[in-house]
Amino acid sequence: MISETRTSTTRERIADLLIQHEQVSRALVLPATGTAPGAGTTAFVVPAGDADGAGRAGAEEQVEDWQQLYDRLYEDAEPGPWGDNFVGWNSSYDRRPIDRDEMRQWRSRTVERIRDLRPRRVLEIGAGSGLLLSRLARDCVSYWATDLSPVAVDDLARHVADDPALADRVTLRAQPADRVDGLPTGYFDTVVINSVVQLFPSGDYLTTVVNRALTLLAPGGHVFLGDIRDPRSLSCLHTIVAVGRPTARDAAYVLRTARRTRAREEELFVHPDYFARLAHSHPELAGADLRLKRGDYHNELSRHRYDVVLHKTGDDRFTAVADCAELRWGSDAEDTGELVERMRGAELPVRVTGIPNARLAGEFAACRALEAGAGLERARELLAHPERPDAVDPHTLDLLAERAGLHVALTPAQGDPACFEAVFTDAGAHTDPGDGMGAGAPALTGTYRPEQLADEPGSGSLTEIPAAVHRAEAFAARVHDWLRERLPADELPTAVVPVGTLPPLPEGSH
Repeated sequence: MISETRTSTTRERIADLLIQHEQVSRALVLPATGTAPGAGTTAFVVPAGDADGAGRAGAEEQVEDWQQLYDRLYEDAEPGPWGDNFVGWNSSYDRRPIDRDEMRQWRSRTVERIRDLRPRRVLEIGAGSGLLLSRLARDCVSYWATDLSPVAVDDLARHVADDPALADRVTLRAQPADRVDGLPTGYFDTVVINSVVQLFPSGDYLTTVVNRALTLLAPGGHVFLGDIRDPRSLSCLHTIVAVGRPTARDAAYVLRTARRTRAREEELFVHPDYFARLAHSHPELAGADLRLKRGDYHNELSRHRYDVVLHKTGDDRFTAVADCAELRWGSDAEDTGELVERMRGAELPVRVTGIPNARLAGEFAACRALEAGAGLERARELLAHPERPDAVDPHTLDLLAERAGLHVALTPAQGDPACFEAVFTDAGAHTDPGDGMGAGAPALTGTYRPEQLADEPGSGSLTEIPAAVHRAEAFAARVHDWLRERLPADELPTAVVPVGTLPPLPEGSH
């Protein structure tokens, strides 16, 4: 008992020392997770003001920064056809505007995915220039749209006022994604948040937006989140961007440049496990359906992003596929045509795992070669010719299934972002509910299977803004070095963890 009291007093003394650091406002020192008493401590510190070097006081200022950026973007944009203005959609590979035909296909496939949900009363959060509103609103009873940028909302209002088919069913509001005041509770059947999540200031903000969107949904409604950036392929993307630079000299330069540019990423990346865990633990969610981007275009949108549908409880017309029968690509099946024919007579649903993704085969082959010590020229050869004859273009499998009268859901693979999984279901088993919207596509849950559904020690964060992580790590290192100069080695915390708010004291602590 005396030993425990002394240990607690030591932790309190270290916390008191920490708040003497000019960049620390609050501190708490606790026993390190999973270790025996006295085996180590973790110092949780709340940075003072701008201590982490972020250049922002918090989430509100970051949201305001994005608002100012998009206000300028829409103000400076050249006038274009209503609903066809792709201003700001530039490629990470070469910084040039993404091919307009590819962008139109991206938009068409997104609209199809939302229409599969049979939307009638829609809320779109982050409507932008009206790429989706212009295609969806006419078929809806009511379409509400919000956007962070007042400039964008004013422009949308002009177009809506000029179209009698939209004027009596579209309601527009200028407000950030986490604001729901003025929006009708329990009214919408579909909430659309497309290509917006990457601008959120944190994973906590994303969770807040989802929770508040669920209050606006009627029972059985859906939240569609499009263009989620996958952190598992982020390093590969930046490596390939560096490979394509005219200034690239050798492999060492490419890898060094990729690490630097990754550390400067200011957008939010979300691991697929985040949505699976959210659906598993949230009392108002019946499940989640994660899909690869559809289409035959190959660019960063189809390679490094995915879509999610969260189903709210209140509708039992879901097909759960998490535990369906499985086949392994390369052993149970290795030819797409043969596989689809086999599915015709199979008892569905059936999941096919471990399918190498042809969209990513070249990029991952080049990255892995560079990391293994290959030269730049060899990496460029593999980028163009990845030597993966077993790789499958997701679009090819999509078309084959459609022609065979089957439905296939293509979803990110567990553990390996260079692969995907295909879940075959019987499209004919899904009947028209009689609401005038058609049967739509099967409503599925459990398409993506996470590596783990519950948080475990050391599991790490499932959301990240790489630049913020980099700043936090640098801040933690500075504070740890400062402590090292002031504490004996046996009292030095094992880790310093920057946090927004201090964690609660363990039960029984004082």
